[in-house]
Amino acid sequence: MLISVLVALLLGCAKVGPPTGGPVDKESPRILSHYPESDALEVARDTEVEIVFSEPMNREQTEAALFTSPAGPLQLSWHGSRLRIAMPLAEERTYVLTVGTGARDLRGNALTKSFTLAFATGSQLDQGLVRGRVYQDHQPMAGAHVWAYDLATFSGEVGLDEPSYQTQSGADGGYEFARLAPGHYRILAFRDANRNTLPDADEWLALPASPVEVGEEEVLAGDLALVRRQMPAPVLKRAQAVHAERLMLLFDEAVEPQDLELEVTGLVAESLYAASDAEEKIYVETAAQEPDQRYAVQLSLAGAPVPWDAPVRGSGRPDRKPPSFVGLARDRLAPSDALDLLFSEAMQPATLEGFWTKSDSTQALAGDWLWPAPNCARFAPAEPLVPGAYQLAGLAAQLVDRAGNGLADSLLALSFIVGAETAAIRGQVQVGEMGRVQVAVVNENGRMYAEWTDEDGQFALDGLMAGTYSLWAFVDRDGNGEYGSGSLSPFRYAEPYGRYAEPVDLDADQIVEEVEILCH
Repeated sequence: MLISVLVALLLGCAKVGPPTGGPVDKESPRILSHYPESDALEVARDTEVEIVFSEPMNREQTEAALFTSPAGPLQLSWHGSRLRIAMPLAEERTYVLTVGTGARDLRGNALTKSFTLAFATGSQLDQGLVRGRVYQDHQPMAGAHVWAYDLATFSGEVGLDEPSYQTQSGADGGYEFARLAPGHYRILAFRDANRNTLPDADEWLALPASPVEVGEEEVLAGDLALVRRQMPAPVLKRAQAVHAERLMLLFDEAVEPQDLELEVTGLVAESLYAASDAEEKIYVETAAQEPDQRYAVQLSLAGAPVPWDAPVRGSGRPDRKPPSFVGLARDRLAPSDALDLLFSEAMQPATLEGFWTKSDSTQALAGDWLWPAPNCARFAPAEPLVPGAYQLAGLAAQLVDRAGNGLADSLLALSFIVGAETAAIRGQVQVGEMGRVQVAVVNENGRMYAEWTDEDGQFALDGLMAGTYSLWAFVDRDGNGEYGSGSLSPFRYAEPYGRYAEPVDLDADQIVEEVEILCH
C-alpha cells in the first residue's frame, strides 16, 4: 500500500513544466511595471531599479539587451519575471535605462519595441529626444544596435569605445533616444551577428550623414542605411565530379559565376554556371575526365584565393540524365522584357528557330534567341508585348543538353503575365543641403526604377507596373551616382539617405502624387 502511494505521488509530481500540446507561444513579452516611475525626480542614490516582465525571460539574452546611460557597473538579480538592477547613482544626474528588442522570453519571442526608463537624482531631467529608423536593403531592420555619442564629452574612437547612449531598433526599424542632454551627437547602427557588442568589419553598419543637434524639442535623425563593407569570403564546402564531363562546387552561400576563376590541373574547364535553383552550387562543364584520376583544383573569387586542398576524383560515368525545364526567371514581365528560360544543366546553344508553336490555347511570337548562360536561353520579342496573360508552347525536341539528352516532354509550356507600365509615383525629396538627389523604387519582384530629381527636389517615376513598391532617396555628394556609406576608421560621414516610411501599392493606371521623402 505504501509503495502504491509513493508511486502515485511521484507520478503526480513528475510534471513540473508547462503543459505539453496546445498552441505555441508566439506572443511578445511586455513590461508590466517598473520602479522608479518614469521621469521620477529626486530619486535616492541607493535606489535599485526594478522591472517586471509579463512572463519568464531568457535571462542571458535579456541582460545582453540591457543598456544604461551614463554607463556603469550593474548588479543584476532575478526573482521569477522580476529583474532588479543595482547601479551607482551620482548626484544631480539624469539616468536612462533601456531594455532593447534583443530581450526575449523563453520561447524566443522578442520585445516589439525597446523600453526606456528615465529618472533623475536631482530636481530636473534632461529633455532631449531623438527618433529615427534603421533599414537594411531598404527594409525596416529590427534588433539593430543604435549608439549615440555626445561629442561634447566623448574623446575616444567612434565605433570602438563605449557610447554615451545605447538602444535597439524595434520591429518597424524605429529607435528612440529619450532624455538626452543638450549638445551635438553622432549616431550609428549595426547588426551584432557575433554578439560581441561591437561593429566588426564584416558586419552590417550604418553611419549618419551629419551630427544631430539636440535641444529641448524632438529631433528627427536621418534614416540609417545598413551596409556591409567587408564581405566574408565564401567557403567551398565540397568539390566533386557529377559525371565524366561535369564537376560540382558547393559553397556555403551564393556566388557570382563571373567572379569565379578556376583552374583544374590536367583537365580543361569549358564553362561554369550557377544552378538555377541553388546559386551556392556551381557547375563546371569539362573535357572528358580520366576515371579515378586525381585533379587538383585552384580557385579564386573576385581575385581572392579560395582555400581548397582536396583533389577531385575523375568520373567515367556518362551523362544519361535528361535535363529539365526549371521555369522562367520572372513570370511577371514588362512589355519590353525578354523571357529567360532556366534549365537544370548546361544545354547545347541551339538557334531555336521556329521554336514557338501555335494552337487554340497558345501563341507564337517572333523574336531572337541567345544564351546568356549555359543553362539559360533568352528570347527577346521583336515587338513589345501587349499587356495580358500569355500561354506559349515550344518544341522541346530542339532543346538537348551537352550529352544529347532531351527534355522528357515533347512540348515546353510557359505561362506568364505582361503588365502595363502605366502607373506612376510623383513627389518631392526634402533635403538639408545642395547636391544631386536620386530617387529609386523596387517592387516585390525585385524590379527597380531610378530617377534624378530636379533642382527643387521634384521627381516623377513614370511607366511603373502595378505592384507594391519600396521608395528611397539619397544625396549624391561625391557625384559618382552611387550611395556613399561613409567610413568608420577614419571616420567619414555617409551620404544623406531617406526612405519613405510605408510601401506604396499601385494599381494599373494609378498615379500616386505628393509623396514626400525626408533625406538628411
